[in-house]
Formats: sequence, structure tokens, C-alpha cells
Amino acid sequence: MKSAWFKSTLLTAVVSIALFACKDDNKPTPTTPPAIGGTGGMATMRVIADANGIKVDSGKVYIKYDAEVIPANNQYDDSAKIKMVDGTPMAIFTELKEGNYFLYIKGWDIIRSQTIWGNMAYTLPASAKTGLVYVTVPVRPTQQ
Repeated sequence: MKSAWFKSTLLTAVVSIALFACKDDNKPTPTTPPAIGGTGGMATMRVIADANGIKVDSGKVYIKYDAEVIPANNQYDDSAKIKMVDGTPMAIFTELKEGNYFLYIKGWDIIRSQTIWGNMAYTLPASAKTGLVYVTVPVRPTQQ
């Protein structure tokens, strides 16, 4: 009798463990949404146009928020003129959030007397979301 009771108790315990030990793998795991670049943050981006080691001091920088490629419609979200700050020519964008940005520069190289342009994608990292970041964009002469 003891043996039958022990076997039924053991069987009940094994079945209970098997039923309640399974995890439900169909539940979605929470993910962090991707950062969307744009205004509303606390970061400042200082953009410097570099023409083979010469910093361009006249021109305009255009910025597209939450983009990694040139906009198809050539519409940008903001722009800033290049001006001298702390002895370096740069354009400044403030109150930016962590995320992706596309930069386009059009300017004038006074030393070579030619129009220059350049573009690049930049991702503002989480580590810089409350600070100051310098971005150097290489520029080249416009093809005539």
C-alpha cells in the first residue's frame, strides 16, 4: 500500500512540475524604440566644413532630422550659416536629440576661389545627448 501511495504521489509531483514549469515563449520581449533624431533634446552639434585640411569659413549647412540618406525632395528641416566661433568657422545646431541626421554643406572656398559642397550622415550617440559634439564634413569643389 505504501508503495502505491508513493508512486501516485511521485507521479502527481512530476506531472505538476511538467505542467507549471513551462514558459510561454509567445510573449513579446520589450524592446527599446529606436532614437529619432530631431529637436527637443539637450545636445549641441557644431558642424565644420573641411576642404582638404582648410576649414571653409563661408557657406551654409542644411540638416535633415531622422535621416541617413539625402532627402529625395531636397527638403531639409533646418539650416545655419557658417560663422566664426572660438576661432573656428562652424555652423551650430542646438537642442538636438539622440538619433540620425543628414548634413549637406554648400559654401565658398575663398583660398581656391571655388564653390564647394559636401554631405554625410551622422548619428548622435546616447553618450552625447546632453553635451557638445563636433562633426567635420569633408567638402569638395562643385563640378562645373
